[in-house]
Amino acid sequence: MVLESIVSAREVEKRPADMLILSFFITLIVVMTSYFIFPEYTGIILPLLVTISMTPLVYKIFAVEERIERRQAEKLIHIGFVRRHEKTIKILTYFFIGSFLAVFLLMLVMPEDVLQMMFKPQIDAIKAITGYASYTISGSAVSGSAMSDIDVFEMITINNLKVTGFAFLLSFLFSTGSLFILSWNASILAIFLATFVRKGLVGEFFTFTIGILPHTPLEMFAYFFGAIAGGMLSVGFIREKWGGRELHLVLKDSLAMLVIAVFLVVLGAAVEAYI
Repeated sequence: MVLESIVSAREVEKRPADMLILSFFITLIVVMTSYFIFPEYTGIILPLLVTISMTPLVYKIFAVEERIERRQAEKLIHIGFVRRHEKTIKILTYFFIGSFLAVFLLMLVMPEDVLQMMFKPQIDAIKAITGYASYTISGSAVSGSAMSDIDVFEMITINNLKVTGFAFLLSFLFSTGSLFILSWNASILAIFLATFVRKGLVGEFFTFTIGILPHTPLEMFAYFFGAIAGGMLSVGFIREKWGGRELHLVLKDSLAMLVIAVFLVVLGAAVEAYI
């Protein structure tokens, strides 16, 4: 694949920030290509093609990390699993940020009618997430029915547990299937925030951005941990021997990451609902 000839998994492992640049340009290319071929389905095609484009590279990153873990199992078993997978967490974080910035930029420069057509699935998802009765890129948001804090907490928790579970399952079945979840959520967040800027509500943009800072990182890291747990477990099952120390370490790390992901989901929902 062309992408693999430009940058290798080892290079990204050494310089995780390179993933931000790769993700940014891949997302831009995918959006523009999708628009010219299937304009009405760009919103759905976006995460699919980004996932397909990045899968060979990210799979090799998972494989490289699992191979390093196998070689250094005796040494790595004595340090925390977060430190063992620090680079992978950084790489997925940069992937999310790069994809977010690409969609955010497009939202600021492209015509409104085009955006409405391209990102209709994301806009519909924003309606469901925010509970708005109506939501358009140029129009005003009308608040939906009032909900109690407990109802909001339960709704957010259930929704984010589904996303985290889906990220884990996709990663386990396809190793890098979590890229779809991260790309999809990056596009939703970018579209929602860019809407404020397009309407000239710069003050509201900064207010809302500051408002989501306490809980959004918790939710994003929950997805990351769920994704890494599934991806590492998938590669471990393929490459390691049953009953071996290396597979035991992989299983232990995967379970620990999944538990932390669930904890972060609940904590993020509590912060969002009650603070």
